[in-house]
Order: sequence, then structure tokens, then C-alpha cells
Amino acid sequence: MLKKNIYDHTVLTCKDHTDLDKKTIKKFMSGYKLMENAGKIIFEIIKKKFNKNKNIKILCGSGNNGGDAFIVAKLLKENGFKNIELFCLITKNKLKGDAKLAAEKININIQNISNLKITKGNLIIDGLLGSGLNKNIAGNLKKIIEKINSKNHYCISIDIPSGINGDTGEIKGVAVKSDLTITFTKKKPGHLISPGKEYSGDVIVKNIGIDLKKLFFKPRIYENNPNIWKKDFPWPNQNSHKYTRGFTLIICGEKITGASRLAARGAARIGCGLLCLGVPKKSFNIYATENPIALIETIDDEADLKNILKDKRINTILIGPGLGVNKKKLNLILKVIKDKKRIVVLDADALKNNFKKIAEKSNSEIIVTPHYGEFSKILKNLKIKKTNDNLSLAKKFVKKTKYNLLLKGNSTIISSNDGKIVINTNSSPFLATGGSGDVLAGMITGLIAQGMKIFESCCAATWIHGEIAKKLGPGLIAEDLPDMIPKILKKLK
Repeated sequence: MLKKNIYDHTVLTCKDHTDLDKKTIKKFMSGYKLMENAGKIIFEIIKKKFNKNKNIKILCGSGNNGGDAFIVAKLLKENGFKNIELFCLITKNKLKGDAKLAAEKININIQNISNLKITKGNLIIDGLLGSGLNKNIAGNLKKIIEKINSKNHYCISIDIPSGINGDTGEIKGVAVKSDLTITFTKKKPGHLISPGKEYSGDVIVKNIGIDLKKLFFKPRIYENNPNIWKKDFPWPNQNSHKYTRGFTLIICGEKITGASRLAARGAARIGCGLLCLGVPKKSFNIYATENPIALIETIDDEADLKNILKDKRINTILIGPGLGVNKKKLNLILKVIKDKKRIVVLDADALKNNFKKIAEKSNSEIIVTPHYGEFSKILKNLKIKKTNDNLSLAKKFVKKTKYNLLLKGNSTIISSNDGKIVINTNSSPFLATGGSGDVLAGMITGLIAQGMKIFESCCAATWIHGEIAKKLGPGLIAEDLPDMIPKILKKLK
């Protein structure tokens, strides 16, 4: 995990932002100065993108985002922008604090938001609501936001689109669909987690004077980026050989044989030195015919598994892809997770085999890799109440099980049992194809086998997996993914 530039990819919760604002105001500058800085930055971006004849509708709320918007309006008028209309959720005399101060310094008529009329080609500046919104938008404001979304125009949101919860990315009733969001200091989870990610459009992050280093802030959440894990990547050297690059056992099933074979190819391409497929006897010939990259051994029961694990060189185990769901398979899973000497990745069917019983065997060296559907069932098994806040659910799951979690999705959440969280947005919708998750599980296992730490392995594999999909695009199938790994690794190197 990066230490030198620890703040480069930090993500801040709404509470983090509020606390940092308060500390900055107490130690370094006034709240109004921070608001002025934000307003100037937004103005400069607008000035570069649009001409002075643009019809601009500026929408202000009663909070700091509204205050930023008032300052933007003032600067636009002072700099010759001719067609500015200003609207507010409340009357000027009801504004408070820095927002009131900002409103008092402008010489533009402030209209009631109900008077808003939007035509094609308008520029909308959304400063209506803040990021900590917890209740659903209803009534007249809901109608206004729906009107904004129904027109063909360019919309810039201040901080986060109004109606998006900054911590969860969820829509609170309705939300503004923005082309561009300008936020400050660092991104929030809501900029990265769907649907907030899509509603935010392009996100620009600017510094308004809040210095995380001077405030001794300790990050806990990051946005995935190679800078986080690249220095820990297990590149081989002149002294490397197959035994120094890890030995992975993949426990396979009878029917869906393609899943574990895809996982094996992912592990091999990412650099794992040796692979063994533990397969049911009746499917032995299927596996043996098409897998020259792996040793093939029979695992029909716990005795077979015990015999194979006598080989001390095996340092990682992947179980789940194509495994099947029954008591016999559950016994294999329970046997595997009791092994304190090896790191275990549980994927796919391993998450469907009585997970409550599996979770009773706490082991910090376990990684689980569910997609959202599987995760919902796991939460039900563990009696963790389902909400729309997937970040908090990930934390609760990790706290309860002591496992490491990789929650797969459009925005993948990687949560370590030591409290670190990474949100991965380097992805592609073309990964929505059968077998892509099996390849990812193999990649994670392969990196861990080579000695890369669990959290960094999950981050690296997820990013590389997404990068491949972005390069391949339409027509991608899971079999394409492993063969592209060397090209991405070459660029990273």
C-alpha cells in the first residue's frame, strides 16, 4: 500500500469532509474564504468552457453549495457574462451564515425556484443540495429536478448532483443528471458508486485550501489506481523459478468444468508458478485433456484433499468456480478453511454452500468474492440487514466474519479485515459475461500465491481485469481475458 503519496487517491466520506472543513476554519482560514475559493474555481472552469452569451441558470440551496453558487453568479456577472438568472430554494432573508454573506454581495435578482424555466441549450449550475442528503426529495423540488433532467442542456453540479447521497451513491427520490461535477479536496464514495457515479458525469477535483497532511488526516478509503499497489507487484527476477512463484490448488466440480479452467488460466497468466486442479474422478479426462498448464489430481472427498495438501509447497487454494452445491462440497470447503497454513479464496458456489456455517470458522487469511446477488444472500444468512449503503454493508460483513471482501460490481468494493477500503471504477460493462468472475478469482489467487499481500492482490487483479475489458470492448468473452493479461502487465512494468 502506498505510503509516500498516501493522499493521492484518498476518498473522503461526508463526515470526513465536514470534520476537515471545521478544522481548516479553526486553524487556517474562514469558512467564507473556503466558499470564495470554491466559487472562483467553478467560475474559471465555466469561463474556459462557455462564451459570455450563454444562457445560464444558477440554482442555489440554503447551504454551502448554494453559497458557492452565489459566488459563481457574482463572478460571472463581473466578468461580462450577459445572460444569468439566479434561483433559490428559499428567500434571501432566510439564508444564514456564509451562504447569506455570499448572497448579500451580488447584484442580481434572486428568483424563487418555482419560476425556473429551462430551454434547450441552457447551462444549468446545480447548487441546490448538499452531499449528506438522507431523506427523499419530494413535492415541488422533485418536479423541478425532473424538469431539469427532461431538457437537452449542459449541467454542472457543485460538489455532487443534488439528490445523490455522498456516502452511498444512492438516489434520494430523484437526482440531477449532471454532465460535469466539480468537487473539492477529494472525491466522495457517492462519486464512485452507482448510480451516483453515472449521475455525476465527469468529475473534477480541485483544492480550495484544505490540506490533509497539515490536518494529520489518516485515510481509510481509496480509489483504485496502480499507484496503490504497483510497487508491491510480484515481478520475477533472475533468481525466480516456478517454486518461488507460488503453487495454487484449484478445487473443481463435476459439471461446470469451464469455470475452474478459466480461473486456472487467469492464475497462470498473472504469474503463478505452479497450478494443480483437484478434480472429481468422473470428470478427470475432461480436465486432463485441455489443461497443459496444470497438474491434475483427483479430489472426490476429504481424504483425497488431505492427501494433496501434504504437499507443503501449495500456498494458496481457490474453491468455488463450478464446484456445485451439496453437503459433500460443503465438507471440502470447511476442510479448506480450517487450514491455517494457506490463504483461501472463496468464490461462486463456495459462497452458496451454507455460508453461515462457513463464516463460523473465522480465518483472517480468507478472501470472499461475491457479486451483489450472492452478497445479498450471504447477508441474509448472517442476519445482517440489507440497505442501499453497500460500503457500510461491506464493513459490517468484514467486522462480523474477519474475512477479506471483494464485492464485485460496476463499482467493486474491496474491504480488508484491517479496515482499509478501495473502490474500483476501472471497469467495463462488457465484463457482464459468464466466466469473467472466474478469471478474476484466478488472478487474485495467482497474485497471492506469488507473495503479494491479500489486499494489494485484490486491488491489482480487479484493476487489471477492468483494464483488459476496456481495451477489448464489444464482443468480449471470458476466454479473452487471460490472454490479454501479458499486454497489460507489460505496460505496468
